[in-house]
Amino acid sequence: MKIHDIMPQLKNREIPAVPHHSDIQQVIATMVRFPHTRLVYVVDADNRLCGTITVGSLLRHLFPYHYSSKVHGRGILRNITAAQADHIMDKATVYAGPDESVDAVLKKMAQSGVKEIAIVDEQRRILTDITAIDLLKYYEPR
Repeated sequence: MKIHDIMPQLKNREIPAVPHHSDIQQVIATMVRFPHTRLVYVVDADNRLCGTITVGSLLRHLFPYHYSSKVHGRGILRNITAAQADHIMDKATVYAGPDESVDAVLKKMAQSGVKEIAIVDEQRRILTDITAIDLLKYYEPR
């Protein structure tokens, strides 16, 4: 089964996304508005995926003193000067295309440790997002 076969069931799903120039308050508001998710997608003006901000990275940014043993020295300056989404986003974002198989996307998610993934077109515009739970509904054992 391919991802495009599942996409019609996800057509009304709102995407937790913010423009790359959004301030941290907007990132927080979006994260709170979508409590089922653990990340926010960062997009450019054409809705192309630029990166993601996980709840963990947002918490480390907002409360670095709780994560002092996990904060690298280079990250301290970034935390002090970060004012918008593209300053704290992870640019090494995992994503998939609609023509990929459910098994291939599950493998991609397992290898990268993510539980949800953006489905993008050829220009990296977000079409929808899909969670591991969504995919498990359609998993076909070999």
